[in-house]
Amino acid sequence: MLNSVSEYSPFAPIVGYVGAIMAAGTVLFFIWGGTMEKWRPPDEDLPGTAKKLVILLCSVGMVLLWYVATPEVIDWLLGVVVVLVVACVACFLQYSSLLGTYLFNKKVVTSKNSIRDVRILGGRNLLPEAEKKRRREGVDIQTLLEGAAYKADLLWSREEQQWVKRRVLRFFILTLVLGTYALIGIGFSTQVILTKKAATSVISTKNAPGLP
Repeated sequence: MLNSVSEYSPFAPIVGYVGAIMAAGTVLFFIWGGTMEKWRPPDEDLPGTAKKLVILLCSVGMVLLWYVATPEVIDWLLGVVVVLVVACVACFLQYSSLLGTYLFNKKVVTSKNSIRDVRILGGRNLLPEAEKKRRREGVDIQTLLEGAAYKADLLWSREEQQWVKRRVLRFFILTLVLGTYALIGIGFSTQVILTKKAATSVISTKNAPGLP
C-alpha cells in the first residue's frame, strides 16, 4: 500500500491538517452542539472556563503533535495514539457511569402552559435526613428530589455536590482532550507515512512539491 503513495501526492501533505481541523471541529461540536446536549454535562455545571480550558489544551496538543510528527518517531507516535484511544475510552466509560448515577431531571416552568426538563447533577451521599426519608418511603432519589421541590441543597451538602461536579468535569475534559489528541495524532501520522516527511515540512513548497 505504501508503494502507491504517489497516487495521493497532491493531497498527502495536507492529510494531517485536515485531520487536525476535523478534530478541532469535533471538540467544538461536543461542547456547544445542541444535538449533544444530553451527552455533555448540564450547562450550569459546564462553566465558560471549562470550555476555554478544553480548547486551550487541544490547541497546545495540536501544535506539539504537529511539531514532533517526523518519520524518525512515527512508530513511537502510533503507539502513543493507541494509548490515547484506550485512555479516551476508559475516561468516557467513567464519565458515562457518573452521569448515569448522579444525573437527575428537574422540571422548570417556562410559560403558563409549558414545562421543560432540565438536567442537574446531584451529590455523592444524601444528607442523613434525606437518606432516612428515602429508606422509610422506599422511593428512588429522583422521586425524593421531586418531593423536595427540586431543591438539591435539601438532599445533598454542597461538598457532596461539588465532589460529583469535579469528577464529571474532569472525565468530560479528559475524554474530549484525549480523543482530540488521538484524532490529530492519526492525521499527522498518516501524513508522515504518505509523504515520508515531517508534518512541519508542508509549510515549505520546496519540501512539499505536491502543493501548488
